Amino acid sequence: MCGQDELPWYGRAYMSGNQLIVERAESDSGCAWVPWRINGRGVLLLGTSTLMERDKPYRLEVELARGTINRLRNQVSQWEMLGLKVPDDLRDKVLAATRYFSRAATTDEAEPAAESAERALVVAVDAIDHSSTIYAEQAIEMRRAQSKKLTTWFGVHLGDQMPAVNVARQLLPSFNMVSVPLSWRSIEASEGRRHWKQADAQIEWGKTAGMKVMGGPLLELDDRGVPDWTYLWEGDFDSLVGFMLDHVTTVVKRYRGKVHLWQVVSRMNHGRVLALTEDERLQIAAQVITKVRELDPSTPLIASFDQPWAEYLATEQLDLAPLHFADTLVRADLGLSGLGIEITVGYHPGATPHRSPHAYSRLVDTWGLLALPLMVSLTLPSSKEKDPLASPKIQVLTSDANDITPASQAAWIERHVPLLLAKAPVQVILWNQLSDAAPHHYPHSGLFDAHDEPKPALEALQKIRQQLLL
Repeated sequence: MCGQDELPWYGRAYMSGNQLIVERAESDSGCAWVPWRINGRGVLLLGTSTLMERDKPYRLEVELARGTINRLRNQVSQWEMLGLKVPDDLRDKVLAATRYFSRAATTDEAEPAAESAERALVVAVDAIDHSSTIYAEQAIEMRRAQSKKLTTWFGVHLGDQMPAVNVARQLLPSFNMVSVPLSWRSIEASEGRRHWKQADAQIEWGKTAGMKVMGGPLLELDDRGVPDWTYLWEGDFDSLVGFMLDHVTTVVKRYRGKVHLWQVVSRMNHGRVLALTEDERLQIAAQVITKVRELDPSTPLIASFDQPWAEYLATEQLDLAPLHFADTLVRADLGLSGLGIEITVGYHPGATPHRSPHAYSRLVDTWGLLALPLMVSLTLPSSKEKDPLASPKIQVLTSDANDITPASQAAWIERHVPLLLAKAPVQVILWNQLSDAAPHHYPHSGLFDAHDEPKPALEALQKIRQQLLL
């Protein structure tokens, strides 16, 4: 259950017979968000309209149709006010969805009402995809009226190994930026002993290839970024901060002038590593950003946040959503140049369910209110099969398993990436995993498979880059 800001309320959801029960502490009216299978589209997270508390149960299909169509109509209207030319076939789809919903809402019998609501949802989701495509095309054309090609940085995260020769050669037509991991865990796996060979080689390769280089994240507070030896200091906040600042200082001094963008901190808003509280994580982020700005006054700095829809708030009692965390850092005027939102789709735990393109549009618009450029980092699986080189803690959501293929990964890119490029605040788009052939975190999310052969996703990104970007 969420309020008007679409941030989850802490609570629990369960089935009781054929009823979905959602319990939460708040008594305000809110919207229920439910993973729902749409014929031909797989499973999407859909929301009801605002529901008040009452004794009589709501008909879930009807309320999901009401909420989905309401958001569709509002979004199309907002885009039209901004200059979108709405074609007749899109208006026809919106009207058709509304008619089906009207039948569902005015039918007394449950089964016919559910059938009409399901038809309304299918048509509405199709209209959402159609409207998003039209908006992206027209908005990009408006942006390109001033410049033939967009200046967005289009990048890929290299991971912990140098790309193979055949892989590296295929990156150049697709990307103008690479992200080099400079994580604490990989550089200082043993206390006081730092290893630079891999990072040196990756940064030098990016420079030689003529690509922009992003360094980082320098500090990420999860099991991917924190060395094991730091747990000996768990509970000693001052010592931990000292170690973190020492790592950041050493890395920035070594590579300043060699990178074009620092990703300073990542995933600071969520996680329970080192028994750090929310306030302590916020203090660490502020101190690290301040230190990097002191050491390198000219290179842009960004802080990034995972799960930007804050799904974890539904099961954890925390005070700060990612947007609130970011807003606090921005208001502190620490020298941040931009913000990153990490969108990881189709995994469990620590990821987001599949959502409609309109949800991505609203998310970027909301984060754009902080008035800083945005980097959007994307991760999505291409298979439901076991991935022996991936983290055993992460599983692919298999509720729509038949739809998880290399082709579906490419289709997702074709549907969503142009929409993100159409948004003026989005200045960097980063694919978060290069290859499935090297050890990695998320199963099957690379642009190259386990044999370092390119997936259709790479071609999809290459076409977008060549058509729209410098």
